[in-house]
Formats: sequence, C-alpha cells, structure tokens
Amino acid sequence: MERKVYVASSWDNPMQPSLVEELRRRGHKVYDFRHPHGQNCKSVWEELNVKMNGLYGEDVAEFLDHPLARKRFREHQEAMSEVDTCILLLPAGRSAHIEAGYLKGLGKKVYVVGSVFDELRPELMYLAFDRFFCLYENMFDALDDDDDE
Repeated sequence: MERKVYVASSWDNPMQPSLVEELRRRGHKVYDFRHPHGQNCKSVWEELNVKMNGLYGEDVAEFLDHPLARKRFREHQEAMSEVDTCILLLPAGRSAHIEAGYLKGLGKKVYVVGSVFDELRPELMYLAFDRFFCLYENMFDALDDDDDE
C-alpha cells in the first residue's frame, strides 16, 4: 500500500535526503520540506537572514509574524493534513518534534527513527508514538506490516 509520508527532521540532518529518496523508491508519496513541489528551498530563517541565537521575545515574535514565515507554516500545515504517516528522523529540532506531535494528535501513524551513529537523548514521550527504530532501514517492514492495523 502506498503511504503518504511526512518526514519531520532537521535541515542539518544528512540522512533526510536519502530517507526521502528510499521511501519514494519503495512507492510512497513523500513531502520533502527541502524540495516542496519539486523546488529547492532554504529554511525560512535562512531566507530571512535570521540568526538563531541571541534573539529575544520581541525579535522572535517579529520573525514569526513575517509573511514568509506564515506562508511556510501554511505550506507545512497543508502537507501535514494530506499524509497518513509521519517519520520523525533524529536528530531533529523542536519544530520537527512539534510536527510529529501534531500529526499524532490527528491520529496519524508516527515512527521515530534514531541512529546507531548519533548520540541521542532518550525522551520518555517518544512512547506516545507508534514505534522507535535505531535504523531507518528497519522501519520499512513496519510501514508495510502496519497497513492492516
């Protein structure tokens, strides 16, 4: 069965492109935040030339209110509304974790994929999601096996 997958991860995660490619190779439809609608994309903060450290409340509020930030948020929200599965690919930041929680709240399947190569902090709340995998290669059987649930 083809799944519609949202990969929630970090712009800095080097495994994100290969996971997206492998999911597509296996016949799944995947939203790729780095290439939405097939176009190259930078992070909204990079496009707005926002330094992520040293910001205070008013600065953050100003950037969140920027039309480009609101546009990107709507694009991500629309993509999330169209999927049935989320893969939280670690390491990932706060936004990816919020996306995964949001999707779980919508009743979508959520898989957390860590890495045997990265030091990861255990998070108790990962138990709220459907499964945790140490390698994304081990997750593919679950994508097929969980179809009937």
